[in-house]
Amino acid sequence: MRLYALTCGYIRSRKNVFVPDAPREEIIESPMPAFAVLHPRGHVLFDTGPHPGVFQDALARWGGLAKAFEPLGDERSGILAQLESIDLKPEDFRYVVNSHLHFDHAGGNQFFPKSGFLVSKREMEWAQKPENEGKGYFKADWDHPLAYREIEAPFDLYGDGSLLIISLPGHTPGHQGLLVRLKNDGAMILSGDSVPCEENYLASKIPRNHLDEVEARKTIQDLHDLIKKEKALLIHGHDPAQWEKIRKAPAYYE
Repeated sequence: MRLYALTCGYIRSRKNVFVPDAPREEIIESPMPAFAVLHPRGHVLFDTGPHPGVFQDALARWGGLAKAFEPLGDERSGILAQLESIDLKPEDFRYVVNSHLHFDHAGGNQFFPKSGFLVSKREMEWAQKPENEGKGYFKADWDHPLAYREIEAPFDLYGDGSLLIISLPGHTPGHQGLLVRLKNDGAMILSGDSVPCEENYLASKIPRNHLDEVEARKTIQDLHDLIKKEKALLIHGHDPAQWEKIRKAPAYYE
């Protein structure tokens, strides 16, 4: 089994969106990652990044959110180009796991019509509420005739313990992550936006864009417990400093 970390562009924003006590003037350029897991029983993609059209016309895709989150990238930043760089195509993936259905995590969903999508039941219910359109959710990203399956974590994808979908609510009601147990590099946790930066995890700093602080704090504690048990590497969703150190495609973990 192999894990590839893919860079689907970056977003420029104030750091205090993620780390509430960061100076207001501090700007960061954060990765928008996706991850390809090559498994002998079928490849799995964790998140699909933003829609590549956002790099040509951010306002058309993200509306007013593009003012707070400026996308940085080009034609090589979309999920299709990222997969092409490691000789993979959408039809190579048996499953897509969406951590949640926000604009920078589910924008490429439409390109995987032959894959099964695993989304938490709570997340799908929340994304479908009309009042949430434009508040991180855009139907143009996720509302396509795809094979969505609503699940409840924990969910052992292949029944062999190698890929375990875990519940990490707080950022959104149905946010989920993926525990990947690799033979040589050990356990890794793809945490999505549950703890976007290292400070969120180490100091229990709850981001301003998390919806439920109580759930978010429990998620952080659950991650501490799981990492201690698994001796796992925690991969943050939007930490530019950590991303510099991550082994990125075409390199891989195995």
